[in-house]
Amino acid sequence: MSIVEFPQRSFPASGAWSADELQQLIALFRADGETSFATGTTEHGDPQFYLLGPAPEHECVLCVSRLAQTYVLEDGEGRLIGEAPALDGFAVEAARAAVRGSRSLVARLALAWVTIRLTIEEKLEPIFEESQELLVRFVPQVAAFV
Repeated sequence: MSIVEFPQRSFPASGAWSADELQQLIALFRADGETSFATGTTEHGDPQFYLLGPAPEHECVLCVSRLAQTYVLEDGEGRLIGEAPALDGFAVEAARAAVRGSRSLVARLALAWVTIRLTIEEKLEPIFEESQELLVRFVPQVAAFV
């Protein structure tokens, strides 16, 4: 019988987001110029990321916490939206939360933006890349006939 070791993901010390995680969170929840973000920690020292609404209230719209090796997404009122092993899994959960009737317009706009952005990245960009490749290959040959 052999023992198979699973790769361990390395996380920074408790209470801190890694630079990659923070950049990914900022890019994931970037909605418009009216929203901002803040970071903090839980009672147990786990890192949290807060998406804040427009000034002057700056109410919390969404909160992402990293608990052990799981990311937890909550709405601005502390209701659990979902959990995911990676930050990419939040687009679907965020869209579901918006459909369920989040009360904040900013939260709905932010979640709609995330959903649209990820759809474009995952579905449309590969199509455009393939189209560009076809043009590069066949346009010179077609131009020879003209």
